[in-house]
Amino acid sequence: MKRFYYLDYLRIYATIAVITIHVSATAVRANPFETGLSGWLSGNFFESLARASVPIFIMISGALLLNDNRSLPYSQFLKKRISKIAIPLLLWSIIYYLAGSFSNEYDYSTKNFIYKLLTDDIIYHLWFMYTIIGLYLITPLVKILMQHSSKRDVEYFLGLWIFASVLLKFMVYLVGFSIKIELFFVTNFVGYFVLGYYLLKYQFSKKNILYSQILLILGLLGTFFLTYYGTIKNQGVLEQYWYEYHSITVLLTSVGLFTLFKDILFKSKQDINAFLNWFSQASFGIFLVHVLVLNYLLAAVFDKINIQFHSIIAIPLNVIIILIVSSMITYIIRKIPVLRKMVP
Repeated sequence: MKRFYYLDYLRIYATIAVITIHVSATAVRANPFETGLSGWLSGNFFESLARASVPIFIMISGALLLNDNRSLPYSQFLKKRISKIAIPLLLWSIIYYLAGSFSNEYDYSTKNFIYKLLTDDIIYHLWFMYTIIGLYLITPLVKILMQHSSKRDVEYFLGLWIFASVLLKFMVYLVGFSIKIELFFVTNFVGYFVLGYYLLKYQFSKKNILYSQILLILGLLGTFFLTYYGTIKNQGVLEQYWYEYHSITVLLTSVGLFTLFKDILFKSKQDINAFLNWFSQASFGIFLVHVLVLNYLLAAVFDKINIQFHSIIAIPLNVIIILIVSSMITYIIRKIPVLRKMVP
């Protein structure tokens, strides 16, 4: 299958952005009326830039898997894909469960571990793994649908998804209820999955590329200012709707960023240097490791940095430290054959 180098650069962005979200959380969850507005605004700034991370990750997966014309039996496809997720999920769940137990976050027991593993309740960032497993399970069926769909058909699917997963959720945010209609087939992250396929397969016109960049700016500004407005209106309690992955502003940002990387920044890029290539390939491992560094291994260091520096400096500094340490740990793990499956 042809390699699309802009997807590597998007994967690098998404990896850095996920870490940025988790680092910035401390700043934006604080009450700005108590801790100071400037620090909160800094956190909101970085959060707004990073909120498209998970949609971009899922769009990359959809772009690659649904555009792959190779035909594989269900058993072969699922064995290959699910094992790459299920094994790391189990191993890292054990690691994070032990880390949480040693930190007295919960009582250790095999029964409790199994319960938390099955209910996605061990550590906050592993929810993504459960989502990816679900998307992989339906990929063979969605792939058949896409292969027999015209551009118009795919746009109809995406239109239903935007209605069911974006507009109806916005309606709940505005008025507290939504239209009762069953559209489970086109809800939640499967839409981003198909959106990635659509944006890779079909080329925007120059006019639509321009519109996408206007929407990108509107999405970023909307996330920042609407979150600020809502938080101030809530007396300092974080307004979280505009950070949600299916909010209107995050959708606009995600489409705009994908198009920016594909059609503007890396349109003619036909290669990638060795370090960035390694980073792109190791991004999944870095994602899995980074919360261990943030919450456990260097938590005391980050606490000191947050005290010593303003958030506008502390957040990027912490992100850089986490990236370096997580990359080093991932590099070491990948070099040890018996551990390599932890960071596929």
